[in-house]
Amino acid sequence: MRDYCFVMDWKRARLILQIIVLPVWIAPVASRPLSAQSAPSSSSSNQFAYRERGTEWGWNSGGAIGIAGGASDGRFWTLNLRWGRALTDPHGLAQLRGNLEYAVELVPVLTIKQSTTVFGVGITPFLLQYNLDSSHRVAPFIQAGAGTLFTTQKVPENTSQINFTPQGGIGVYWFRRPHSSLVMGVRYHHISNAGISKPNPGHNSLYVYTGISWWR
Repeated sequence: MRDYCFVMDWKRARLILQIIVLPVWIAPVASRPLSAQSAPSSSSSNQFAYRERGTEWGWNSGGAIGIAGGASDGRFWTLNLRWGRALTDPHGLAQLRGNLEYAVELVPVLTIKQSTTVFGVGITPFLLQYNLDSSHRVAPFIQAGAGTLFTTQKVPENTSQINFTPQGGIGVYWFRRPHSSLVMGVRYHHISNAGISKPNPGHNSLYVYTGISWWR
């Protein structure tokens, strides 16, 4: 019986000793600085807002000149109001690291120069954009999308007043502040009625634009 009590007392003393020693053993480990491998890299910090899953509001405006293919006339100027939403966090390897963004652009005013000046409105409801995660203030991007255009006269002439606008191009954001940037870009821009009326020569152009974006 005495031996049994001795064993129980030793087990209890050992448990108390472990409870006392455990915090002493853990404290130096918990207070140790993170290693270089586990510490977050300063290059991956979200200094500029396009790297976050945020919302972009902005506008851009510019002009287009015709290129080979389709109707020869059709230089135009347009104003686009933009809303975008980042779909992913930055991912990918090395120079291709970036995030995917979905955007919509409303076209409240567009003028096209043919034999007369034609006015139009439109919307680009589907615009996908990949923003490269640059460590500098300049962030390149590549984009592609499609929209619809409604005009006061037929564009190109003798075709249709309702057209579709597949487009795609490249550009850059220049961040002067973490949540606002200038934007500059160039797009290949196509106008055609997709065969809803004949003839359908289409119109190809290069659209060069600049604008401002705010990120929230």
